[in-house]
Amino acid sequence: MNIARTKVLLVIVLFLSGFRIYAQNNKDYFKTQVPLGELTDPGLKEVSGIVAAHEEGTFWVHNDSGDGANIYLIDRQAKLIKSFSLEGIDVIDCEDIDRVKIADKNYLVLADIGNNLGKRTWACLYVFPEPSVSDSSLISKKNIKTIFVKFPGQKRLDAESIMVDPTDNTLYVVSKREFQSSVYSAPVFRNRKQQYFTLSKVAELPFTFATAAAIDPTGKELLIKNITTIFYWKRKPGESWGETLQSKPIEVPYSVEPQGEAIAFDKDGTGFYTISERPFGLKSYLYYFGKNPKSNDK
Repeated sequence: MNIARTKVLLVIVLFLSGFRIYAQNNKDYFKTQVPLGELTDPGLKEVSGIVAAHEEGTFWVHNDSGDGANIYLIDRQAKLIKSFSLEGIDVIDCEDIDRVKIADKNYLVLADIGNNLGKRTWACLYVFPEPSVSDSSLISKKNIKTIFVKFPGQKRLDAESIMVDPTDNTLYVVSKREFQSSVYSAPVFRNRKQQYFTLSKVAELPFTFATAAAIDPTGKELLIKNITTIFYWKRKPGESWGETLQSKPIEVPYSVEPQGEAIAFDKDGTGFYTISERPFGLKSYLYYFGKNPKSNDK
């Protein structure tokens, strides 16, 4: 993240601070964020995506523009366990990461979807089997599938957020720079032969600059955050996400991180985590937001 871009984001933070539009502020759903550990590894200065790993108490993270095609396994204290590189892959701006289960096998989805210069029409998703600590640190090119996605019409795709619904493996992408961030979808993991997909708009949100998103392991709960706010929705039985996102969300109590661009539910859906970049040498922590037990009754 260069200094010019960071200054622009600081201006956006001030703008968004007065843009607390329509959410219900409710403390009954999630507890106050708890710092679990400080991110100190010198190679992890621009973390912009996180997802819970298959191994309990660990997480996959990655940097955004400026780093190569790399993913990093960290523990619950934000300490680096091991780094992995994707063989033969050149990335432009990785902005998010998620997981998908296909034929009972776990895969990671590294989303090269950033477009700060506004020149990209197609963005890339790199899908590969989730590695374990004992695996080689080089993920073989033969095991990596590249999927291309774009917005409908002539819109230039620019996004920082993806999420995969575990109930049907539908991919969702949340736009960033539209005046009203929008949610788009495509069945990219249900058609194994197709490589290029045009996204379809699912919903339009009355806020902008979405930086992270996640769906819980049951496919019933959804989080979207921008720089200043985390929004939470719970899907009713029989609803599509497009219908759910038309309802008023809950605003999760949140102390703003230096440049928070990553969010993920834990594996059992009992809470979620955030982590941030480290602009200007500011500190970054892995934060946990535990769910209040009574929230399951709401």
